[in-house]
Amino acid sequence: MLGTAIVTGAASGIGRATAERLLADGWRVVGVDLADDMPRGVETIVGDAAEESTLLAALSAAGDRLDGLVCSAGVPPIGPWDDRAHWDEVLRVDLGGPYAALRLYLPALAAARGSAVLVGSIVGSVEGSVRSPAYAAAKSGLVGLMRSFALIGAPDGVRVNLVEPGAIDTPFDPPRYPPAARPDVPLGRMGTAAEVAGAVAYLLGPDATYVTGTTLRVDGGRTIGTP
Repeated sequence: MLGTAIVTGAASGIGRATAERLLADGWRVVGVDLADDMPRGVETIVGDAAEESTLLAALSAAGDRLDGLVCSAGVPPIGPWDDRAHWDEVLRVDLGGPYAALRLYLPALAAARGSAVLVGSIVGSVEGSVRSPAYAAAKSGLVGLMRSFALIGAPDGVRVNLVEPGAIDTPFDPPRYPPAARPDVPLGRMGTAAEVAGAVAYLLGPDATYVTGTTLRVDGGRTIGTP
């Protein structure tokens, strides 16, 4: 077994695909989500991934040593852009949740010299959002959060990295174009949740033991292409 990992947002989309990939690779996985429909084999914690009580319940299930953490739970960029309630909720979950998890789990990650991966987006760090400045602000904020905790955790051997998906074919955010025909993506298609999960698994695993404080984009070349 590679170790024990906590995955937030494990019932759907990238979080679910990540939980499935880690299980297949031999990890023990504790999943956190508002829904209980997580992959078979995941130890399920139902609750809000931005609430400390839920996060502590997951840590209790995982134990005192935590080898991996994946923060994938999030609120989609549905807007409207000027809705203050939407702003507050997105910042609470998409940025506050990962901060709370890193803060609470750092001792357990240090005990195992473990690794954390935050799931961000090219929206925010590269692109703005007409629909949801809140989403762009939260995902952009993950860059600074990741870099800061990479520095905080480094003396204890804790690695912290970020993946930034581009257009991914999940129900999280309905696409503007057909998944297999994306004129805005150099590879010509949307990515899959499994492809993002593969990047997460790499960053958590033994092939990335000298990688920390970095951002890995999984976007089919969208951020280098011509609009």
